[in-house]
Amino acid sequence: MEMEMQTATTNGNDACKQVTASNGGDQTHAAETERDGLLSKQSRAVCRIQDQLNEVIFWRVKLWMIIIFIFLLIFAVIMISLAVCSAIHEDVDEKFDAALFNVSQKFNGSFRLSNQVFTEELLNISSNERRTLAADLQKKLADLYRSSVALARYFSKAEIYAFRNGSVIADYQLTFLMPPDQQDQLRNFTLSREMVYNVFRQFLYDQEKNELYIDPVSLNMF
Repeated sequence: MEMEMQTATTNGNDACKQVTASNGGDQTHAAETERDGLLSKQSRAVCRIQDQLNEVIFWRVKLWMIIIFIFLLIFAVIMISLAVCSAIHEDVDEKFDAALFNVSQKFNGSFRLSNQVFTEELLNISSNERRTLAADLQKKLADLYRSSVALARYFSKAEIYAFRNGSVIADYQLTFLMPPDQQDQLRNFTLSREMVYNVFRQFLYDQEKNELYIDPVSLNMF
């Protein structure tokens, strides 16, 4: 009888221990499951944020790529247009045969050098002073007409052939050459006295005031 009671007590204690162990294991497993659930939620939230950031970065990069592509496309169109225009456009004025320009048109006149002092040496054709001043003035007039868009191709030479007293008054001659088949039109317009004179006069108003300064008011041409 006593042995049966001891056996029953032992079995009861073991059962309680098993129940207690079982309850403890269930609680631990529940805690781990809850922790795993929280970690899983956090991981999903982080992944969602990363996806959103990646999407924003992707669209920004794509936008910049589109902008850069548009600029490159515009630049390419401009360059192609310039190349096509250069290839198609032919400036007839730049293609002329100077050998055909054999009809002369001459203009004479005078001007005053207000910064020069007249000396007797300027009357001597062989003097260095006269030769130097004449050469400098001829170069100045030649540069003037060779820089003119309208007259450069027709200009032949400028000559200073005399100096006179009055500060210093220089007598000059301008020579232009033109093709025979255009001489009537050129004499009336491009190589008219008014055109040649106005180009000269405008240059004098724009010149620097140095020792070769020409008084614009003193300019005469005929």
